[in-house]
Amino acid sequence: MAGMIDFTGKVAWVAGAARRPGIGAAVARLLARHGADVACVDVVVDEPTDADTYRVGRDALDAVVDAVEAEGARAIGLAVDLTDADRVGESVARTVEALGRVDVCVNASGGTGPRYGTGPLLDVSVATWHRTLDANLTATWLGAQACARQMVEQGDGGAIVSLASSAALTGEPNFGAFSAARAGVVRMTEVLAVELAPHRIRANSVCPLGVAPSAGGGNPGLEYTAGAQKGSVDDWVRDLIPLGRMQSPEETAAVMVFLCSDAASFVTGEHVQVTGGARF
Repeated sequence: MAGMIDFTGKVAWVAGAARRPGIGAAVARLLARHGADVACVDVVVDEPTDADTYRVGRDALDAVVDAVEAEGARAIGLAVDLTDADRVGESVARTVEALGRVDVCVNASGGTGPRYGTGPLLDVSVATWHRTLDANLTATWLGAQACARQMVEQGDGGAIVSLASSAALTGEPNFGAFSAARAGVVRMTEVLAVELAPHRIRANSVCPLGVAPSAGGGNPGLEYTAGAQKGSVDDWVRDLIPLGRMQSPEETAAVMVFLCSDAASFVTGEHVQVTGGARF
């Protein structure tokens, strides 16, 4: 089975490649390790804040490009407003221009924390609601749409894997806006799988529970919720996760890369939980 994970000659477009908590960066590195060239795409601002997991600095994106190239692959870094259809489409065109094609689409963008709806629904403003849905659902749809159009034109099939969340599968307090957005990713992916099947393009989503803040450079949405529910992340983990620990970015990335590969050639329209045994 491991031999089937080979992306030699293929090109991946990875959105959210540099953002915390590091799943996109881990995906980009692992795809490159298995032979893919990678377009590393993210929302870049001049002064990112510790509380914002959706936007990154240019240095963070450049570091992911360097990490991909260190694996022996070609890479480009693209600063893109992922909620702007024209800019997303241009990023796919630039990927084709620089790397030749697009075979794999990974939507790993999104944001948590108070800026992206973390907190009681009664306290969420309309502006925050729209920002949360744009960052966690609209951006995923636009990335999938633009990449799928390129894959259909190429005529060789392809794979789309999108980051959702365990919050998409259950109504967790303080995660209402985020849960609604990520639930939309799961349902949208199911529709994409049916609509794109005639073109041999598969679509799946992955639902992680949460990357440990210490492993991924901070996880403000998780830290807020765990603190509100249990007093600390450690108490939250002990009560919820049978494996007794949180996951690393690489553990979610491994599942996403598998779903992108020919090893998952008959898997489409699924959402895969990566939750350490927690059930939703």
